[in-house]
Amino acid sequence: MKFRTMLLLSYGVGLLAVTIFLGFSYSQMIFDKKMVFNAIIITLISSICSFAVNYLFLRPVIRSVGKLSKQSRDIASGRFDRRVSASQPLEVKRLAEDFNEMAIQVGSMIEKIQLEEKTRNDLIANLSHDIKTPLASLQSYSEALIDGMVKDEKEVSDYLSTIRRETMRLTYLVEELLQVAALDRKEWKINPEKVWTDQLLIEALQTFDIQLKNENREIIVSITPDCKSIWIDRESILRILFNLLANALKFSPKGTPLTIGVSRQKNRVQFVVQDQGIGISEEEQAKIFDRLYRVEKSRNLLHGGSGLGLAIAKELVEQLGGSITVESVLNEGSRFIVTVPEVIPQ
Repeated sequence: MKFRTMLLLSYGVGLLAVTIFLGFSYSQMIFDKKMVFNAIIITLISSICSFAVNYLFLRPVIRSVGKLSKQSRDIASGRFDRRVSASQPLEVKRLAEDFNEMAIQVGSMIEKIQLEEKTRNDLIANLSHDIKTPLASLQSYSEALIDGMVKDEKEVSDYLSTIRRETMRLTYLVEELLQVAALDRKEWKINPEKVWTDQLLIEALQTFDIQLKNENREIIVSITPDCKSIWIDRESILRILFNLLANALKFSPKGTPLTIGVSRQKNRVQFVVQDQGIGISEEEQAKIFDRLYRVEKSRNLLHGGSGLGLAIAKELVEQLGGSITVESVLNEGSRFIVTVPEVIPQ
């Protein structure tokens, strides 16, 4: 039963009860029939007028309740752009404002969930595509070796080098996916400790040792005297440096140098990774830290990737309370600057 129907019914029953009660009371008094009849008529008219006045005052409430009911059905059907306007009474006005705010928040949450779902689907689709390429290479090259199709020693060595490279690439993709999952689940723990800066950089570069030698890369390291040791989260900084170095190697020609700098900015530590690669346009600089964004002109079999490295670095830097920026010029190279607070135990 609708609120308006219940209200009208309650007033109607009340009016009928009052009329019967007063009519009976008048009949028991010492009045003639005409006076009793007139009294009943006057009472009935007064009750009807009272009912009409009350209904006029309650009409805005009934309308507002109806609008709230309609908006709740709209929300249930997935439409969150509808708003309720109510001016009277104050309680209903506040209820309408709260309901509108709830609709905005629910709509925002739904949009966020849908965006996360789309991002997750894109992530799965892109990674599936990226994983297929090294898997296909591993299968074809290993089958060629097993079947004895390759006899020449140098060619066998080339095949094995390709298998190793594709295995490293596959491992890197899986590690990135695991890191994203850990970040999304808030499982990445921050444990500040005293770290010797030169050892930190050596450890970060060791992963690329073979690639650096094969590509004849020069590594230029600059550590200011006040940064011989720093208090930071070692694992997070290692992952950030690893991703920045991998990105620099991926998008700069063989034989070009890489520069790594560490300096102190008051109570913050600044890491700089610079290459002499293809550079990044101003338009793309605003997007490269987004998950799954790739510079399409550089996405090929050699430079392909998940598009997660820089996004992971940015999320880790933000978890440490720092910032990451990029300075780049097309065809001249890129300079990534990471600044994180130094956390010294008290």
